[in-house]
Amino acid sequence: MTIGIEEISEEDYNHYFHKWLYYYGGAHDVVSLKQFIQEYDSDSMGDINIYSVDQCPCVMCLEENPNE
Repeated sequence: MTIGIEEISEEDYNHYFHKWLYYYGGAHDVVSLKQFIQEYDSDSMGDINIYSVDQCPCVMCLEENPNE
């Protein structure tokens, strides 16, 4: 999958999408999904490849760790 100039996997895209929904509620007028992906800061928001409720409060991470 290509977002702007970078290529990302579908799984990464889905994780970005769920994080964007959590942080911005899907409000494109605040930050578009493309902008969120391009400006994503893994130091403050956690590595996109790690699915842990310790690092990320999105639905995907909650589903990956149902006992946490």
